[in-house]
Amino acid sequence: MKKIYYYLIGILLLILAFVFDNKIVLFFTSFRADFLTNLALFIHDIEGYMLFAFILLILLLFKQKNKILPLILAFVLYTVLTLLLKNIILRPRPFEKLNFEIVGNEINLNKSFPSGHATAVSSVIPFFNFNKILYYLWIIIAVLVSLSRVYLGVHYLSDVIAGFLLGYFIGDLSIYIIRNGGDKSSIN
Repeated sequence: MKKIYYYLIGILLLILAFVFDNKIVLFFTSFRADFLTNLALFIHDIEGYMLFAFILLILLLFKQKNKILPLILAFVLYTVLTLLLKNIILRPRPFEKLNFEIVGNEINLNKSFPSGHATAVSSVIPFFNFNKILYYLWIIIAVLVSLSRVYLGVHYLSDVIAGFLLGYFIGDLSIYIIRNGGDKSSIN
């Protein structure tokens, strides 16, 4: 299946998520357990720059030096676009709108849409196209990170789906821009 179909499916899921956002958040937050909450809070504490440093190490370990510049571009694009969209859309976080208690003491109070965690973690998926195991493993990690945001009540499902789509697009776009700005054979 071509990538365009995946993007279209993602957009359809995003539209569907908007319809049921409140119910989905309340469903997720009703199943809180200490282990899951601690895991979600651990994920919450991982910052974007830490993620990109980790991915940089993986790329160097697998001798994928040709993806370092696109990774830097992806980091810049993810940071700028996420902050820009949050400040344009100004969507309140679920715990603000639905009036339930949040877990953790340092939840960022900036706006909700799109999820910065989902955008960051999914923006690096395209960089693993050289290794199917890493590629699919990272998709699983990205989904778990995204769902942890809903579980904590700091994002709606539509926030994380939008972040996931935006992030994957940013990763693809970063690789495309660098590939077409220089030697077209330098990036897989």
